[in-house]
Parts: sequence; C-alpha cells; structure tokens
Amino acid sequence: MAHTPKPAIRGMLIYLAALIALGLVVGAIYTVYGRPADPSERSASEAIPKAPATPN
Repeated sequence: MAHTPKPAIRGMLIYLAALIALGLVVGAIYTVYGRPADPSERSASEAIPKAPATPN
C-alpha cells in the first residue's frame, strides 16, 4: 500500500470539517426560516385529508 502524503490527509480533513460546518449553518438557517411565518397555520399532516377506514 502506498504511503499517503500528510498534506493530502490534512486537505481531506479540512474538506470534511468544511462540509460539517456548512451542514450546521444550512441546518440552522432552515430551522429558523423553514417554518411557516404564521403559527396558526396548520401543518401539512393536519391539512392532508385522511382516507376513510375500510373494514377488513
């Protein structure tokens, strides 16, 4: 197995850390802005009509 140079390993770790940081930032933005502005608005699970129950 070939020896991996240290700069390559360091670059991969920096890339991984940047992806995690970006995911945290995007997740925080979605949590803050991804909800309805009006709290009285019904959620999607409440708005979708239920199918009638069929006897088996």
